[in-house]
Amino acid sequence: MKFIKRNAVNLVILLILLTGAWLRANWYGDLRFSVANAETNSYISASKASVLSWKIFAGQRLFTTNLIYKMANDESACPVTVYSTPGTGNTVWRGIQPCFDQIAILQNLLAIFGWSLLAWTVAKFLKSPAIKIAAATSIMLFGFTPQIAEWDSMLSPESLSLSMFAIVLALMMEVAFRIAPADAPFASRRNTNLLIGLLVVFLLWVFVRDVHLYAIPITLGLLGLLFFIKKFRSTRHVAVAFGVLLAFFIVGFLSARDSLRATRYPIMNSLETYILPYPARVEFFKKYAMPEKDAPDYKDAPIYLAWADKHASKAYGIFLVTHPGFVATTLWNDFDQIKGDFLQPYFYTDDINHRNDLVKIGEIFHPETGAVYAGGILIVIALLAHAIHARTPNAAAWAWMGLWFFGIAAATLFLSYFGDTAGLRRHIMPSVEMFRLFIWVFLMPFLDQSVTRTE
Repeated sequence: MKFIKRNAVNLVILLILLTGAWLRANWYGDLRFSVANAETNSYISASKASVLSWKIFAGQRLFTTNLIYKMANDESACPVTVYSTPGTGNTVWRGIQPCFDQIAILQNLLAIFGWSLLAWTVAKFLKSPAIKIAAATSIMLFGFTPQIAEWDSMLSPESLSLSMFAIVLALMMEVAFRIAPADAPFASRRNTNLLIGLLVVFLLWVFVRDVHLYAIPITLGLLGLLFFIKKFRSTRHVAVAFGVLLAFFIVGFLSARDSLRATRYPIMNSLETYILPYPARVEFFKKYAMPEKDAPDYKDAPIYLAWADKHASKAYGIFLVTHPGFVATTLWNDFDQIKGDFLQPYFYTDDINHRNDLVKIGEIFHPETGAVYAGGILIVIALLAHAIHARTPNAAAWAWMGLWFFGIAAATLFLSYFGDTAGLRRHIMPSVEMFRLFIWVFLMPFLDQSVTRTE
């Protein structure tokens, strides 16, 4: 009885999460259901590279998805039987596809585990019982409503991108709140093991999508701040983590360059949309040896491809940095793109129990408004101000994580939006949802502080 009284709030949260996990596993149909899209074949093909070869990193797709799709890269034994291209009006019913059912189960289980773990972890580091329960319930519903959950049936990286990030964030919080108040942050073997686990899961997440790679520089910049604090400077753990991340950033950068997966066709798609129709912008690119538009070998011809492989990425990057007005006006004019509902359009949903009610609940936790971005900026400012004012380890940990999360969301959204205009809505979906998740995670410590102060 004493145990129940002492752990009553945790038991309530555990019951909520177990109930939510059971409903999530049953309301959306068979966990083996999956749907392929236009990019699925490229994941199958890329996964055939040997794990011991450079091609596993420098192929058409990235390391983590290459590992996962090895479960289904035998075309004769694992045929794609459910294929959807909603852009051409081909929406289908989900189905159980040989071999791909294993990938679908993996994605669904990772999602259930990841969102439950994040909900539990956020609640763990709050004080008010009411806010603990509210935080766990909100984050669980964020991940278990159709706006996220239906993507777990898709044979594309969106599900992995979100559910693995939920696990990364949970582990980051666990590490941060353990080491922030400690005089010797990694004296405990458990803290060291948590750091190792965080690095492994974070790097696996990084190698799901190319834009994730740029989460590493953001992390390195914020890790660098820790070297100004004696207790972190005097331990080798932060330095080793810094070195590991830097090494894998180099691996990711070189593999993307060698594979052309993030340079040739994505950049060409963006140039075709944002640059080529505008003579003044074309003039800028001519400084970087871009072929004349009226040349016979223009665009899809070898001379243009050769230029794109060697110069396009650098030229486009410089253009974006030196033309903030273009960036701002483009985002403003297409603002509806980054505040949409992002419900998957690939398969029919009439077979999903209570789907209309679930969508309505999801609309609460996935607000379709630009206020998400303004609110996120205000929360970051408030976290920093509170950390400066309070000067406590926990306040500093919340501020550090808030900067880290917001920076990653902003970088991946920017790169997804301007990096490739083909399949834009699907590509930006994980980053937009990260901004929405940011609100639910980082609003909670302020509500918690407000409630506990008045109690």
